[in-house]
Amino acid sequence: MHVIIMGAGKVGFNIAQILSRENHDVVVVENDPERCQVVEDNLDVQTIRGNGASLSVLEEAKIREAELLIAVTELDELNMVACLLAKSLGVPRTVARVRNPEYVDTGALACTNSLGIDLIINPERVAAKHIAELVDVPEALNVEYYAEGKVMLVELPITADAPVVNKKLKELKFSNPYLIAAIIRNGNMIVPRGDDRLLSGDQVFVVAETRVMKTVERLLGRERRRIQSVFILGGGRLGFYLATLLEKKGVKVKMLEKNLQKCRGISEQLSRTMVLHGDGTDIQLLEQEDAGKVDLFVAVTGDDKVNLLVSLLAKELGAKKTIAQIQRSDYVPLVEKIGIDVAISPRTLTAGAILKYIRRGDIVSVSLLDGAKAETMEIIVPQRADIINRTLTSLKFPGNALIGAVVREGKVIIPSGSDILLPGDHVIVFALPEAVSKVERFFAAM
Repeated sequence: MHVIIMGAGKVGFNIAQILSRENHDVVVVENDPERCQVVEDNLDVQTIRGNGASLSVLEEAKIREAELLIAVTELDELNMVACLLAKSLGVPRTVARVRNPEYVDTGALACTNSLGIDLIINPERVAAKHIAELVDVPEALNVEYYAEGKVMLVELPITADAPVVNKKLKELKFSNPYLIAAIIRNGNMIVPRGDDRLLSGDQVFVVAETRVMKTVERLLGRERRRIQSVFILGGGRLGFYLATLLEKKGVKVKMLEKNLQKCRGISEQLSRTMVLHGDGTDIQLLEQEDAGKVDLFVAVTGDDKVNLLVSLLAKELGAKKTIAQIQRSDYVPLVEKIGIDVAISPRTLTAGAILKYIRRGDIVSVSLLDGAKAETMEIIVPQRADIINRTLTSLKFPGNALIGAVVREGKVIIPSGSDILLPGDHVIVFALPEAVSKVERFFAAM
């Protein structure tokens, strides 16, 4: 697929990296010479320096051959104009990153088709929604929903006192159907088999029907508790969106923001959030405002170092769980080592939302896991395909991938080898990067 990516910032770079790894024909358009050089030095893609809203630049990028344009520059208006121009030149699908609430919240982009935009992405909204989902499942490191919420994928840590430690997967007999799709051990992602054992310190990805996931978690040694209080550091767009979602859940929210003008604006828009003005690195202020007594501390400023430092301070003060927004991927391993519970990367979440437009087949959603070390895809089985009405054991499903669940007419099936696939089934697939293209071919229509 010929894909043009406008903008070589964190989101653009991440998407280009994933697509180049999958051998797509990728062209990155970027006006900043330094960012162009970063892409050229690290990725096997074509780079063009210039303005993505310029017809001559788009022609150089072979816009008339493109199947998808992704506009993720820092300028919302430029992204929208580029999509409009690309549509007029025959590009079938376009994606624009639009962050300004004046565009997103007022309905100004309601008629996106007339603007030539197929998908509008707001990274801060995507990240806020993800954190809000973690609030509902606080023992988890990651939570994803599929099939309109009927299926969950949850990432859980295995502690030393868990009843499943040192047991083989095939020895775990639970009354509720579930599947352990992957294990992270010593930084490596493993697609396990029945003879693999669960060890203390593992992180496991579990797939189960949403209504029984609590029971499955309990059997893995985790007990779900209710989060009643959240402290948010950072009153930017992400912090504001998150507080709005938490208010709707009835959670008690405090927010600390350094910029007085932002504080005033936020306090006028939020009805039940206590908005505080101050410096989050001031440990006396954190103690005074009971940052260490909350169920969850979330650091979402625009500075990774501040997010890491203050999350650590909150943890030391006694906060039960900490989440830090991390933009730089090289900081993510550090998060695990120093004791912060969860790292959130809006660029990775945004890339997952965009990838559904790139994957072949009828894709409902794509989620990137553990910094894009793996993917889960919700795929609809086509009406005509070689895989229909055949048992899973008779099909050569790609290695390093597995089917976690099948949803058929509203019923969730955790499949065994004797199950079959039917047209219209929603299939949730877990795959390592090297298996993604094979999975796409597996579900291809005849």
